[in-house]
Amino acid sequence: MNEIIILDKPAGITSHDCCDEARKILDVEKAGHAGTLDIGVTGVLVIALGEATKLLRLFSGLPKEYQGMGYLHEDVSREKLEHIINDKFLGKIKQIPPKRSRVKREEREREIFHFKILGKEGKKFSFSVLCEAGTYIRKLIHDLGQEIGINAHMVSLRRIKQGPFTEKEAITFEKLKKGKENVLLNLLEAVNRLQIKVIKIDDQQEQDLRKGKFLNIETRENEFMIAVNKEKVVALVQSKDNLLKPERVLN
Repeated sequence: MNEIIILDKPAGITSHDCCDEARKILDVEKAGHAGTLDIGVTGVLVIALGEATKLLRLFSGLPKEYQGMGYLHEDVSREKLEHIINDKFLGKIKQIPPKRSRVKREEREREIFHFKILGKEGKKFSFSVLCEAGTYIRKLIHDLGQEIGINAHMVSLRRIKQGPFTEKEAITFEKLKKGKENVLLNLLEAVNRLQIKVIKIDDQQEQDLRKGKFLNIETRENEFMIAVNKEKVVALVQSKDNLLKPERVLN
């Protein structure tokens, strides 16, 4: 089983636990996710099953879109909030990961493609954010408050999109238990929705890749591609010196 689940993650469970639950429901040995959602956050969680976990890097780097609720500890006008966002929190920004994160706490650059206020009532405001992978939304709301000169925190958050995968196609654990294979996304279909080149190979070329050999196929330099034989994903390959080097080969 080398397939993808677009899970609608519930609150109150970790992303790791979601993978364990999916693995048990479908009785597969391996499952991994393509981007952690905090325990209280809901929404789109891309989970790879079996050998598809070898291609998680292709999914984890996709842009992500969120909708959530923030809270200002002191009330400010919507106009001021939007002015600060447009002036300081669009495009390339600097972020330091929060203390509870598992990554090294050093400043790094992330891109915010859009950050919009959807509504405001008193100190509460709803928002949407489309951002580069690895952006901490909780920290974004905190930093927004700091820029204004007040405290602010995130109240709730939902991921509504990751790359081409949206909440409209996300399934709950209940549907997964009822439908199982009928609600899984074929790996080739999932890959075809990504902005990555797919190259068709024959049986001999597949065997060569499985032996670790390079393929003599002329392509653009240093380009990652997916090698496919008979509608089956064989490997993630990289072009180098007019050769295709196997990076990850699926069994």
